[in-house]
Amino acid sequence: MAAGALGGAGWLAGRAWPARAMPLAEPSKVAVVPAGVFGGYAQDLLVEWGLGLLKLQNTDASKPAEFGAFRCPACGMLHGRCGDATLPLLYLAQLTQRQAFLDAALRVRTWMQNVDAPDGAWLNDPGTAHTWKGITVFGAISLAESLHYHGHLLEPAVRKAWLERLRKAANFINDNFHWNNYSNVNYPVTASYALALCGRVVGDHGLVERGRLFAMRALEFVTRPSRLFYGEGKPYEQRSPKQCLPVDLGYNVAESLQALAQYALFMREEDILKPVLATLKAHLEFLLPDGGWDNSWGTRSYKWTWWGSRTTDGSVPAYALLARRAPEFAAAAIINLKQLHACTHDGLLHGGPHLHAHGLPPCVHHTLCHAKGLASMLDHPQFDPNLTAGALPPRVTAQGLKFFPEIQVWLAATGLWRGTVSGYDWFNIKPQMATVQATGGALGLLWHGQVGAVLCASLAEYVPWEPQNMPQLDGPDFPLTPRLERFEKGVRYTNIFDGGATIKASERSGTVVFVVQARLLASAVGKAPPDATPCQLEYQFTPQGLQIETRCDGPHCLMLPLIALRTERADQPAASTVTIARAGGTVRVEAATPLRVEGGLERRVFNPVPGFEALPVAVTPDAAGRCRVTISVT
Repeated sequence: MAAGALGGAGWLAGRAWPARAMPLAEPSKVAVVPAGVFGGYAQDLLVEWGLGLLKLQNTDASKPAEFGAFRCPACGMLHGRCGDATLPLLYLAQLTQRQAFLDAALRVRTWMQNVDAPDGAWLNDPGTAHTWKGITVFGAISLAESLHYHGHLLEPAVRKAWLERLRKAANFINDNFHWNNYSNVNYPVTASYALALCGRVVGDHGLVERGRLFAMRALEFVTRPSRLFYGEGKPYEQRSPKQCLPVDLGYNVAESLQALAQYALFMREEDILKPVLATLKAHLEFLLPDGGWDNSWGTRSYKWTWWGSRTTDGSVPAYALLARRAPEFAAAAIINLKQLHACTHDGLLHGGPHLHAHGLPPCVHHTLCHAKGLASMLDHPQFDPNLTAGALPPRVTAQGLKFFPEIQVWLAATGLWRGTVSGYDWFNIKPQMATVQATGGALGLLWHGQVGAVLCASLAEYVPWEPQNMPQLDGPDFPLTPRLERFEKGVRYTNIFDGGATIKASERSGTVVFVVQARLLASAVGKAPPDATPCQLEYQFTPQGLQIETRCDGPHCLMLPLIALRTERADQPAASTVTIARAGGTVRVEAATPLRVEGGLERRVFNPVPGFEALPVAVTPDAAGRCRVTISVT
């Protein structure tokens, strides 16, 4: 291993599990707890989430439109996926022998009648114009696993009614899901497990066979040479000008590949499982040593939070269930589970490491979906509660450069530093609107082994692509992506809109260098203006730190939103120096020209993608239009 890397097996073994999440109010009624630390810890986290859901559930039977649902603290609405909680609530009922959890499961199933559709689907949201029904696939899995693992807890009449409702949902999926760009690829992929599982539960072999066809078709969506999974954007196979395909890390590891793994294990089909294992390994390159997922570049990063993607089951189940086949998967499951714990407060999973400290309420969607995922994992007959870390995930020990041509993304590693540079140009675009992830040669991520994230991209512009599934901004939109920018008549011109940027990367003797040629653009929609300002950015990674040099004509600045909680002290000991005292060390930024902290050292901007507060530091260019700055940690 190269000197300065994050370490060997001791790196993970030396990080103890956090304190147990939340003790049960009636510990004497706990039925069983897995013997292993991992299994017990996962159960504790699920108990914490379950108790959080109980507090949110409406128990007033005089209000049938709300009775049994969970009022979202962030959105103020009732999400159509409340029914996903059925499985975790029943799991907890069986685990703890507490009637409260069983009653809660029965209540939420009653409420789900409010989102019933005549064709057997469930609607995304009650009482709105949003008529999307694709979420039926997730609700069907929760209901089918509930019956499969916990049906004995139900009265015969209730079980019969649930089976009939499940049959209608499965028939809807069978009749309506297809591969002709029905939606993003996560829906038909997840249908593979849903159809096979539902078919077994309701006794319909035709559904099981249809599930296998979906699973076989899904294997065609693996890129070459990197073995990433594509289709998170439509049309699935449309390539960008740089020949990129639509790939989203968050949805891949936390939903599509998770469902394919569940299908292959459930059906015991090695011909499906082997390529799924290889693809999960490829995605593991983007798991940070603290358990965060680097989705700074993903096509659906508008739903990215540090631990994964917001409305998914999470990546822990797939990696945990397959850990016997790939030793590095155990460590991946452990550290991501720890990250989920760190972002859990008052019984609910929060959308990012800083959301709670920032004072914003969490969307209950996160807890609903991830509780379902953990319960599914704990119920699985192949789950190993004694899971311990084997081999380390690749980004822990990585050194040098790694390139993914299908997404035009480079990973850099030297010493304790980890970085991501993106020139990805596949964007989700509607008429006059686009969601733009890190691109334009942007430094999508800068991470250090002592302090964690130092710089981290958000969207170039916070566009509510999925308004019901994205949090509202609590202030003006301030992108966290490091960038060159200038303002003209209130319009921002920046390199992070330029999908056409060119990037050259090189590595020598522990130093990694990127040279970027880009333009300052106002938007990724439509053609670039003829007077688009050219610019150059150069990043030089060494074990001692990062040096950034830029050049651009005309008035502009280099904006560096440095990750910092409002409780972390920021100082400016000199005009060209800013320091931030973080828990693991001090981040130091030194420039050749004056630094301007916008709004003062006490100000923090917040962006829900991926859920960080930041200190907005602007680097002033010299007379030749150059900026030079170094970032180090002591």
